[in-house]
Amino acid sequence: MNYGKKYLVAYLYNYLSDKKDHNFELEYKNSVPKKLYRFRACTKNDFNAIENNYIWLSLASEFDDIKDSTIKYNFRSQKEEILNIYFDWYPFIFKTELKKRFPKMDLSRLSVNRELIDEYRDNVFSKSGNYNKNKLRNYMLSKKMKKRDFEIINQFLEEHLSQENIEKVSNNLFEDFERKMKELKDYYYVTCFTHTFKNDNLWETYSKKYTGFCIEYDLLGIDTLEKSNLLLDFAPMIYGRKKPVNFVDLFQIAKMEYCNEGYDKSLALDMDFQFNLQARTKSKTYDHEKEWRFYQKKDIVNYRKFNFPFISKIILGKDIKQKNKIRLINLAKKNNFEVYQQKYNLLTSSFSYDRIL
Repeated sequence: MNYGKKYLVAYLYNYLSDKKDHNFELEYKNSVPKKLYRFRACTKNDFNAIENNYIWLSLASEFDDIKDSTIKYNFRSQKEEILNIYFDWYPFIFKTELKKRFPKMDLSRLSVNRELIDEYRDNVFSKSGNYNKNKLRNYMLSKKMKKRDFEIINQFLEEHLSQENIEKVSNNLFEDFERKMKELKDYYYVTCFTHTFKNDNLWETYSKKYTGFCIEYDLLGIDTLEKSNLLLDFAPMIYGRKKPVNFVDLFQIAKMEYCNEGYDKSLALDMDFQFNLQARTKSKTYDHEKEWRFYQKKDIVNYRKFNFPFISKIILGKDIKQKNKIRLINLAKKNNFEVYQQKYNLLTSSFSYDRIL
């Protein structure tokens, strides 16, 4: 089974959609590996999780990899396109804010549209972006605007459409998106697994140079739990370069929603898909991990110790301490799972895994 990008794309479109394809879901559950593994380091929490049949749900922000579950975007390079949408959007913002400040005002006499905004920007500001009130006044009166209307809207236009404020709006927008990205990073609780226990890098890294152990989980019985669709919460990570999210599309959606404009809701779904695809993409330097993750939405989980009684065996690292080995064997006897011992053959430069319980 190839668990690459094509596989994950098909999964995400179904996972995020309100309209579920039950045939796809059945096929997907059948394709999820029924044996997944976690490497552990013999900590107190590792032993406690085995004894009490749970896995710990983590946040991506808690991982050592600061790039984990992040979204790549080229906001700065798209600034001009976004500002163009902002100027389309501004007449609606203007009238909304004006109505809040002067609720009894008849706004029908104020013809503020994109054409007026463009003319205003071209005629009122110098090349250096400095605001000229007299120039604005002459310009607006030449457009047959009444003096009292000019005094009302002057403060709004001066606040919103000066070069200084446009830069401020742009920078604030960038910061807002950055905060949103941090929120998306921790939208899910996750637990990380791998597809195989025969991985020297993982033994060295996550079981502290073979002094820890590896847990095998048998997912064949996972549907016996009350939540029979847990297999749909497993998904592979993919490895490669991230394609930047198109924030022009995102900003266009925000503008259309603000202005009550009709638009294809699939645009929002596609943006959500882009976010999730990026969050589940890691650098090729991690390709050796063959990682699978179990996801739970943060807002529906109250307890991070997630019941997960599916251990089928424990594989002891070749250099595990005797006291930890004895403790794991006792836990295996109590919970009825197998124990294997990893051994290294110097002549063949290979590992063997012998059952000891």
